Amino acid sequence: MKYTFIAILFFLSSNLFSQNSIAYITNQLGNFDIYIIDEDGKNQKQLTTNKGWDWLPKWNKHLQAIIYNSNDTLKKFSINAIDRNGIEKNLDTKGMEEFILSPDGKKALYTLKDNNNRYIGLFDPEKETNQLLIIDSSYNGRPDWSPNGQYFSFISNRDGNNELYVFDLNSRNTKRLTDSEKSEKYTSWMPDSKTIVYTYHYSDERDNEHNDIFSINIRNNKKHQITNDKKFYQEIDVSPDGKKIVFHAKRNGKHHLYIMDINGKNENQLTKADAYHGEPEWISSN
Repeated sequence: MKYTFIAILFFLSSNLFSQNSIAYITNQLGNFDIYIIDEDGKNQKQLTTNKGWDWLPKWNKHLQAIIYNSNDTLKKFSINAIDRNGIEKNLDTKGMEEFILSPDGKKALYTLKDNNNRYIGLFDPEKETNQLLIIDSSYNGRPDWSPNGQYFSFISNRDGNNELYVFDLNSRNTKRLTDSEKSEKYTSWMPDSKTIVYTYHYSDERDNEHNDIFSINIRNNKKHQITNDKKFYQEIDVSPDGKKIVFHAKRNGKHHLYIMDINGKNENQLTKADAYHGEPEWISSN
């Protein structure tokens, strides 16, 4: 009986520890701050209390922290890092206005704007060197690291409308993944670094606007439609185990976070407060 009780306690504590959280922004107390919430919608916790606005939380495995953008009341911009307990961590971005740190913490992506063009570069924080990688005269933005750090995806309108591309840091080759009539926007990698989940804005045969979720294999460009229900999906993020998708959506005039299975089934609303909730980002438990 004693050992059974210990085993039950171990099982419960292991499950509690292994539960993933989700970081996001909300203005439920006035200005935008970074919050976290468990994937079951419980244990909401406010992390930042800055008087300005905080936004764009991104989890970094190496730092074990959330990297986010911040403006103070005088609109002074900074990029900061905070752990899941609300403790600020040191982060030297060398004054850069965009600093998308790689999973291993050794490199960072950034974008550089020139008139209507935007380019993507790679920055080495240790050596303090940078190199432009995507230099096509067009919009090239929303770079997103693959979990293994070998690739990054990005959106570019170099061929007319916004399409999804991937860059291989080993071969230094760029590959176009989509060829569509309208535009791709939000992206998230599957844990195996072989597939990208993304949103696609398009019109149906009756000219009704849709924004559904698809996935695409970066090797063979095989595409799969995940949602097809005439709803709008924004700011998506795939869970660390690849089994769920969290996203921001406006439903019935309210901006909330939702979670569903990777196949688009079993949708549940996570946030409840009457406020704006967006930019969800999974926080891995390990």
